[in-house]
Amino acid sequence: MSQGNEQQRQRPIVVPGEPVGDSKFYIPGMNTLKISDRFFATTVGIIRVDGKRLDVISLKSFYQPRIGDLVIGIVKEPSIAGWTVDINSPFLAFLPLSEYPEKRIRLSRDNIGRILESGAVITGFIKDASIFSSPVITLKGKGLGVVSSGTLLNITASKVPRLIGKKGSMLSVIERATGVRLTVGQNGRIIVHSEDSNIIAKIRNVIEMVERESHIYGLTERVEALLLGRKS
Repeated sequence: MSQGNEQQRQRPIVVPGEPVGDSKFYIPGMNTLKISDRFFATTVGIIRVDGKRLDVISLKSFYQPRIGDLVIGIVKEPSIAGWTVDINSPFLAFLPLSEYPEKRIRLSRDNIGRILESGAVITGFIKDASIFSSPVITLKGKGLGVVSSGTLLNITASKVPRLIGKKGSMLSVIERATGVRLTVGQNGRIIVHSEDSNIIAKIRNVIEMVERESHIYGLTERVEALLLGRKS
């Protein structure tokens, strides 16, 4: 494929203040500002349309917690009321005792640090993301809790939608081609449920490709070719 044709297939990159859509056709999403009947980008990124919602996906940004997000956290330290958790964000999150799934915790008997040790990896949902306090995590839910095995990888948080793909298409391709399951947190952390070094290396290569080429069409096909050893 010629360079000119490849450039035509790239998703347009927009800058702050650039018009990105019209309210006649879209509703505003992330990183957009509505002025009169037009939407403008508030960050450098690429346009993503999902139904009528129009988002600008930042090319480089930190994770901003939102209620309902699945996150992969690393426990920092215990307190009398719960644990602080690193969620790959400028904001430390808090896991209250009340949101830990084990109901038999009694502060008079149990050492909080032994129940959930510093450095433990957990999966949880953001329960509260108020701008006035630390984000709150819950571990109450199917599949949530302490991660006991697997490998932890990272991707820029803003690239998570591209790694997952529309309706999970990219994630399905990766899991099918490698034969392993992935847990992808909205905060840019990924658990590969395998410790096979060859599998881990393949998935690292995929992450690097997504980081590098998220703005180019046909990424899912190129990822599949990479995993299956074909030329794209």
